[in-house]
Amino acid sequence: MLDELENKRRAAYALNLCTVSISQIIDYEDLIVLEQEYEAILNNLNLEAMPKDEPLLLIIKQILDVITFFRIDKVERAFIEEEYNKQVRNAIWSAVPNFGMLIAGGNLMTVGVAIATQVGMGYMNYRNNRNKYKDSRDHKLWQLQKAAIEQFNGLRRELFDTAWRLADKYEFPDKYRLTERQITNYNKILQDSNIIRRYERLDAIKEYFEAYPPFWYYLGSVANKIYRERKDLDSHYYKERAISAFEKYWKVNAQGLLREDQVAAGCALEYIDILMDSMGELTETDRIEALIRQAIAYSGRANDVLQCCAFYNLRINKYEEAAKLYKYLVNESYNTLFNAQILSSLYVRLNDQFGYTLLEELVDDNCKYLYPFKNGNSKLADKKFTETLFDNLKKRYIYFFDQLNNRYQAEFKGILFGYLKSSSIDGILLDDKFREAIDLFFSSESDRNRNKAVFEDYFKLINYGENIIELLNRYVDDVSSLSLFTQKSDIEKITENIEEQLRGFYIEPEYSIDWREQILEVNERFDNVLAHTLSVVDLKFKSLEQSIDLSNIHILDEEITTLAKKREIIIPVNIVNEEIVKKEKYATSKFTLEFLGSNAKGIQSKQKINNDLKQIIQKVFEGCNSINIITNTNKFFSEHPLDIDKLKRDAISIVELIDSQKYIVFSKRYFFVYRYNERSELRSYNTGRCTEFEDRENIINFRKPSIKDWAKIPFSNDSDNINKLEANPDIIKRIWRLSSEIVQYRDVNKSI
Repeated sequence: MLDELENKRRAAYALNLCTVSISQIIDYEDLIVLEQEYEAILNNLNLEAMPKDEPLLLIIKQILDVITFFRIDKVERAFIEEEYNKQVRNAIWSAVPNFGMLIAGGNLMTVGVAIATQVGMGYMNYRNNRNKYKDSRDHKLWQLQKAAIEQFNGLRRELFDTAWRLADKYEFPDKYRLTERQITNYNKILQDSNIIRRYERLDAIKEYFEAYPPFWYYLGSVANKIYRERKDLDSHYYKERAISAFEKYWKVNAQGLLREDQVAAGCALEYIDILMDSMGELTETDRIEALIRQAIAYSGRANDVLQCCAFYNLRINKYEEAAKLYKYLVNESYNTLFNAQILSSLYVRLNDQFGYTLLEELVDDNCKYLYPFKNGNSKLADKKFTETLFDNLKKRYIYFFDQLNNRYQAEFKGILFGYLKSSSIDGILLDDKFREAIDLFFSSESDRNRNKAVFEDYFKLINYGENIIELLNRYVDDVSSLSLFTQKSDIEKITENIEEQLRGFYIEPEYSIDWREQILEVNERFDNVLAHTLSVVDLKFKSLEQSIDLSNIHILDEEITTLAKKREIIIPVNIVNEEIVKKEKYATSKFTLEFLGSNAKGIQSKQKINNDLKQIIQKVFEGCNSINIITNTNKFFSEHPLDIDKLKRDAISIVELIDSQKYIVFSKRYFFVYRYNERSELRSYNTGRCTEFEDRENIINFRKPSIKDWAKIPFSNDSDNINKLEANPDIIKRIWRLSSEIVQYRDVNKSI
């Protein structure tokens, strides 16, 4: 049975939960905060501990109904989780510099890194850093609509009635009840960026929060933050203030009105950090173990909390408990490779071959990077393992910069030579024929006037100098975002090289041979810039070889993975071993394509050409009205008999002209018209728009006239003549464009 004082405090706490939740939603005007309130408080009520009062039930139901209308999308929820998980991984890897400590029984109690303090709990971390997230991620925060605010203000009025009734029934002191003004002031204080001032402001109002446990966690958390970060002050004083506040939290929250409580879990984790700071060698750990159990119990199986708990079990040498948590995290695909590597080392230490074998199955190809299950010199195994990871990290960085440089190279060329895209020469910016295409564009006498017009029109539309400057700044930003280049001199090497290569590069656009030569030189200089960055990357890794540890490896890996995702570049996880596997496959392979038959390779090549041409046809007619593209030619000719089997076999795609009920059949070398089991003559792609065929904007003639009929009109007035394709100008233009692209494709693929 609860004593009278505790019963009164519990009733006031239940009321304050609702009041604070509504006030924070309104004050922050942020749907992420709304979602947090829903998940962390209102959806996790411990019905056994909650006071059974009808007014309280009604107000909770009304709050849930309003919030449900504004539930946040899963994509938005991932916004905060991504950055937070990165912080968790980096903080923990910083605390575990090598596997030898785990394998050989090293004393993790002396590590002394405050994990929970560094990462914070996401619940408040987001609120305190909303503007930072918004700026760094260019993320548009949703604000509650005016109608929503009006609804919540209506709930405030309902809360007054609820407060009146609960105060009358339980007779708790009025100081237990939080007012709107107190809550608003409290929310403002929590967003104060000055941690000293934030603590002092919270400490000044603590007498009003006797019946609101989260207040005591936040008071202790900011005191802990000062203790960690401000060594110039009396850190012992703030450490004691943090302990006092955390103890107060557990006293006020003794009954626990919430089943899943991020605040309670966060309080337990931060308190563990402080207790471990006071411990040298292993001493009594009962209090720490109890706090770990509380953190797990209140976590709601939240992966971030379990991540921290797993590490704390490591620090107090509870290896089996740690292994259970790491196994759970791996099974949940949470920081899989990161946790699998720690778990593999634990299995080695515990000599658990069965667990290790199962782990290999769980992580698939990534198991190449598990700590090797070998007996003997653990230091040697640790060293080799670290070297393997480091070698792979280096290759991942080089691979990324190769891909990134290709992107910037293509964009740079796209700015300088974008007019080539308008000249029917598509996709050549990174092609082997790049120089040939440019020479042709500037030296062609037959197309000189047209090319000059295209060139001048292009540069009228863009300011290529500004575009280049924006590109260069973006490139430097990408490079400098990586801690691999932490030293100022590293970035200076890259920027100085840009200065050397490109300062004063601007040339007034002019359709001339001189412009061509000068701008090609500028393009070559930019290629030198990209190559120089790769050389800097190589030098940085050479300098790290002697001092690298697992902490550095995983933090650098996290950064390159994040940047690659941002730039939509996919880096293979296991580059070292993938290369080995490829070599092994090549060396041991006994069968080649010719094994299937002497003509198998030729058939495969033919199929590739067919697929390529299908894609070209699809692309050319994309967005064209009144047509239907048929790729299943066999099915079509089973329903529409054609008298010549060879024509059926040669067909690649068929374009149906819906309005005229005609079909254009395209093959590798020719095309023709088909309708009502009748076909036209074959038209070669090479003929182009020949005048003797009398092709016009809306007509293609498939019948080549004889010499004696040269002066005669090749068509009768019968519009149904199968040799006369009549269609709207857009369709006709697309057919001529297709002819040109197929001819170009055939020039490259001489086997057609």
